[in-house]
Amino acid sequence: MNMKKKLFSLSLLLFSLLFISAQSPTPTSWSVKSEKLVDNKYNIIISSEIEDGWHLYSQYLKSNEGPLSTFIQFDIGSTNSLIDSTTEEGVVTHFDPVWEMDISYFENKAKFIQTIAVSDTTQTLIKGNVNFMVCDEKECLPPDDYNFEINLSSGIGGQQEVIYKTDSSTLAVIPSLPLLDLNSPINNNCGDIEEQDKSFWMLLIFGFLGGLISLFTPCVFPMVPLTVSFFTKGGSEKGSGIGKALLYGFSIILVYVSLSLPFYIQGTDPEVLNKIASGAILNVIFFIIFLVFAFSFFGFYELTLPSSWANKADKAADIGGVVGVIFMALVLAIVSFSCTGPLLGSVLAGSLDKGPVPITMAMLGFGVGLGLPFTIFAAFPSMLKSLPQSGGWLNSVKVVLGFVELALAFKFLSTADLVEHWGILKYEAFLIIWILCAIGTALYLFGKIKFPHDSPISKLKPTRIALASLFAITAVYFSFGFRLNDKTGTYQSLNLLSGVAPPVTYCWAFPNECPNGLNCFHDFESAQAYAKEVNLPILIDFTGHACTNCRRMEDNVWSKKEVFNLINDNYVLASLYVDDREELPIDLQGEVTINMQDGTKKQKKIITTGDKWATFEARVFEKVSQPFYVLISPNGKLLTNPVSYTPDYKEYASWLECGVEAFNKIE
Repeated sequence: MNMKKKLFSLSLLLFSLLFISAQSPTPTSWSVKSEKLVDNKYNIIISSEIEDGWHLYSQYLKSNEGPLSTFIQFDIGSTNSLIDSTTEEGVVTHFDPVWEMDISYFENKAKFIQTIAVSDTTQTLIKGNVNFMVCDEKECLPPDDYNFEINLSSGIGGQQEVIYKTDSSTLAVIPSLPLLDLNSPINNNCGDIEEQDKSFWMLLIFGFLGGLISLFTPCVFPMVPLTVSFFTKGGSEKGSGIGKALLYGFSIILVYVSLSLPFYIQGTDPEVLNKIASGAILNVIFFIIFLVFAFSFFGFYELTLPSSWANKADKAADIGGVVGVIFMALVLAIVSFSCTGPLLGSVLAGSLDKGPVPITMAMLGFGVGLGLPFTIFAAFPSMLKSLPQSGGWLNSVKVVLGFVELALAFKFLSTADLVEHWGILKYEAFLIIWILCAIGTALYLFGKIKFPHDSPISKLKPTRIALASLFAITAVYFSFGFRLNDKTGTYQSLNLLSGVAPPVTYCWAFPNECPNGLNCFHDFESAQAYAKEVNLPILIDFTGHACTNCRRMEDNVWSKKEVFNLINDNYVLASLYVDDREELPIDLQGEVTINMQDGTKKQKKIITTGDKWATFEARVFEKVSQPFYVLISPNGKLLTNPVSYTPDYKEYASWLECGVEAFNKIE
């Protein structure tokens, strides 16, 4: 069956890149032991098991232009001594395609041996550290450490307990608020509005719509009668058919939900996925992949799957019974991926920065949206008569989705541009691109543009005219984004593009570093000094360049007259971007220890300005989410309970007024 040869290798690339963050820290495992020699001499033997395909590098690399060499340190006490240098077993030297030079490295196993002379037999506890880098043919992981300790007398060694440390100079960079009491705000009757759980349901609905839309694509729609024939052949019992149909639908859902499971491996640290989602590299990769899918949808090339994949799944589906039904669901997922991949990528990208549970909700919605129609048609095959016949309209759906994917591609490029401050895709450029995509879709539906696999259009149908008119109206709506807002002195933000387009202040014509034309500071210390000078409370806005809900708050809540005036007249605004990639001076970089809400500790490196503000939020306010808003007095007293995403502008304005009342109480 030719349809089972659709390629989704590019989609697999997308998921593999997303899952890099969710894999174990390093594809190596370590152990240490000692063996007694003569004359109070011992060998310390450090061994490593290396996963297939990965290389661990020698201590003695000849060039500094390649990978980092393995570096081993020993803490042997004041009376003991090392004999000669550390020897290696298992090292080979070959040409490395990553570094394009001859490199000495280990494959599968590595062993390091250090001889030590013990003068004081009471000092037999030795500690040490191995700093190492591993690479495969495609990538290198960041340098990692193995801390160990070994008792020479017993020969037993193992992983050394992690010692948490905080660099005092780095800690001094993080603002402190000694008068802040999170449990006792001045006015305790307002605030504490958490982002509502309905956002999870919105992701579920978003995923459901994505799965439902994917049904009407050329890769999926023709599979409906094929699936029904699978369930109707060889079985006449109605109850049995419905049971298999339900199992089939559940299996489809299970396939897509399982794609979210690797995200749970990372643990409970909410900052990790946020960093990944806002990172320039991943967003540029999304941009490229979405472009590839868009032009595939246009019909300029076809993505085909290796025949062995489809053949093996197809043979397994022929087994019959429960196993056959499950593999039939897998066949559907494989065959349809070249059409569902971009839609699935959109769903995944929209939930990536919110943690593993929302990702599961989004994938669950997608699986239900795709699986439900198949389940219904498999259980009640007579309903197939109500479906339209396959034809040229399926290719039209695919082309329209291509324009959508093309527009979404620039959303990811915009995120990378904002985070890295490249200045290449500002508000005007982004809006023009989306207007052109909408116009292009309208012209295509009106028959003015043709693509390789389009059928001749003899007469425009009413549905096609209505859809084309809708895209034309959308293009006109987007053009309203160039109107000037007299109140803020910036472009007029559009609700439909809120959180998607760059901020209206990130533009060429009316640039402003502050949201909505408000006066603001981007570092807390300056904001606090100014607040003391003018005797006004501080609104701390923990935000992010890649934060969708932050843009929605700025466009739809802060732009309201009541809210805008309250912030502008009564507060000093400190907008702190937790994903700002600008590096701090070297002497201010370092590590700090953060106490997590679950009682555990976390060692965090402070390198960028974003790290500084994210750590400020975590250490002082015990939060890591954005947006997050806090009202404090100039000397750091908490005025109200903080709030998160609050889409009701009246509710948000009431919270701001509550903060003003609390500040007046202090005065």
